[in-house]
Amino acid sequence: MPGFGFSSIPEYSGYNNSRVADLWAKLMTEKLGYTKFAAAGGDIGSGVTRYLALNYSDLLVGIHLTDIGIIREILTSTNENSLSSQELQYKKTVQQWMSQEGGYMSIQSTKPLTLAYGLSDSPVGLAAWIIEKFHSWSDCNGNLENTYSMDELLTNIMIYWLTNTIGSSARMYYENTHSLPPMKEIKVPTGLALFPEDILLPPKEWAEKKLNVIHWTEMSRGGHFTAMEEPDLFVEDVRKFYRTFRSANKH
Repeated sequence: MPGFGFSSIPEYSGYNNSRVADLWAKLMTEKLGYTKFAAAGGDIGSGVTRYLALNYSDLLVGIHLTDIGIIREILTSTNENSLSSQELQYKKTVQQWMSQEGGYMSIQSTKPLTLAYGLSDSPVGLAAWIIEKFHSWSDCNGNLENTYSMDELLTNIMIYWLTNTIGSSARMYYENTHSLPPMKEIKVPTGLALFPEDILLPPKEWAEKKLNVIHWTEMSRGGHFTAMEEPDLFVEDVRKFYRTFRSANKH
C-alpha cells in the first residue's frame, strides 16, 4: 500500500482503495506483463481487491477475501423492514462495535494528521496504538502470546516507526471516507474465508447478493490478522479456491 511500511509515501492526497487498485492493475499488466491475475486481501487489502474486481474484471481470474469491510448499505438503512434477520443482527452488531471499538477509525477518518504528530513522536504511543488492536481483534483468549511472539509484534511496530509511516497509513482512512467512489455489484468469482474472531463477520445472504460468491469457508479459529495468526489455514484456503480455476483451464 502506498504510505504503508516500506512503500513510498504519496506526495499528494487521493490514495483511496480505488486509486490503489488502479496502481495495482498497472503494476500487474504494464510493469510485470500479466494479462490475467488473481488478487486476495483482508481489511484495506479487501477493499482494494474488491475495487480491482469492480474496475478491472477482465483482468481478474478471481478474488479471495477474508472480510468485506463495514457494509454501509445495511448500517445506514432506514427501512428495517427491508432487512433480513441476519442483516438486522449485523446492523445491531456494527452499531455496538462502532461505539465500543470504532474510535480509532473516527479520528483516522477525520483528523489523521493530528494523530500522526503524537504517534510519530512517541514509540510507546505508537506501540500502544498498534498492539491494542492485536489484543482486541485476535483469537488470543486475552493473551497475545497465545498467538504471536514478541518478536513478531515488535517487528510490526518497528516497520511503522523506522519508516515514519503511521501518519500516511492513517490518512488512507481519511481518503476512503472522503473520496471513495461507491461500490457496485461484483461479477468476478469470489472466495471468502471467515475467521471466527474477526470483526464484523458479514451476513452470507448479503454477500451472495452483492458478490459472485462461489467459495465460502468458515474457519475453526483465528481473528482479524488472518495471514499472521493462522498462515497455514489461510494459505490452504487460498490454494483450495484458486485450484478450481487451474483445473478448469486444463479443460
